[in-house]
Amino acid sequence: MKISVQGSDTAFECGDDYILRAALGEGLGFPYECGSGSCGNCRFELIEGDIIYPHGTPSILTEKDAARNRHLACQCKPTTDLSIKVRLFSEYAPLHQPSTFPATLTDVIPVTHDIYEFQFETDAEQPFSAGQYALIELPGVPGDRAYSMCNTGTEARRWDFQIKKVPNGKASVTLFDDVQVGQQVHLSGPYGRGYFRGFRGRDVVLVAGGSGLSPMVSIARAAATAARHGEQVFFYYGGRGLVDLAGEAFLTPLEGYGDWMHYAAALSDSGDTGSHFKGFVHDLVKSAHGDTLTGMDVYFAGPPLMGAAMEGMIREMKIPSDQVFYDRFY
Repeated sequence: MKISVQGSDTAFECGDDYILRAALGEGLGFPYECGSGSCGNCRFELIEGDIIYPHGTPSILTEKDAARNRHLACQCKPTTDLSIKVRLFSEYAPLHQPSTFPATLTDVIPVTHDIYEFQFETDAEQPFSAGQYALIELPGVPGDRAYSMCNTGTEARRWDFQIKKVPNGKASVTLFDDVQVGQQVHLSGPYGRGYFRGFRGRDVVLVAGGSGLSPMVSIARAAATAARHGEQVFFYYGGRGLVDLAGEAFLTPLEGYGDWMHYAAALSDSGDTGSHFKGFVHDLVKSAHGDTLTGMDVYFAGPPLMGAAMEGMIREMKIPSDQVFYDRFY
């Protein structure tokens, strides 16, 4: 099926794929963030033609969206040629054009009591950059789930993810309990704009909470081998208690750790936090750097409450938007 963007000469073929994936696969700057139907950033207006939602209409769409015939490009597929209205942005054009391909689970390694590293191998020659994410199609789970890679894309045909097991979360329970080593799944990617931009003459702050650990580990690993001009890297991890601590074990083998790469953690529970900062990780970042944050590149990933707190701190500190990188997952 052909999809034409109203008011422009832009058109692309979709076939039996989701509209967003097809657009990004053609290198177009279609706006998006989560890629899995929860952020709403890929809304478009349907001018002409018909679509379907293979997994049902996303709950994020409102009555106002319905009245304006607005839809989510990451969740719907065309059944006819379409004319749509959407504003394309060059900053959303993919760094690496994504594709969908099979991958085999080769190992599962514990990271914390509820975060495990899932390692996949694939025959696909699909590059990705540190900090990006992929969508994983899981058996029996409607739709795909977004998970960030923890490796850097330099390992041939390896896609590794650090994933948190969410109680009663259908996707993570299926992944932990039903997908066995040797089993094949389908990956789609890479996606995301929170990827490492390299050293740009500013110190770098990496902030992670929960399974937001994965992309920040990826970026730290890439930073350890990137061309550097005296910049420092500060890695902060936020958890509830001592049992949740993670991250430092992945940094200690890296060149520069303890010299220009640093680690600190914040624990929010009222109990024993050892020598770690007691409170939320965004407060630790603010306490450690204060007004100097306006001169740093800031990357972050984590659960919604942490992400909202980081966004609030960034607005409060007036950190320029072109120095802040993250992908919004809900």
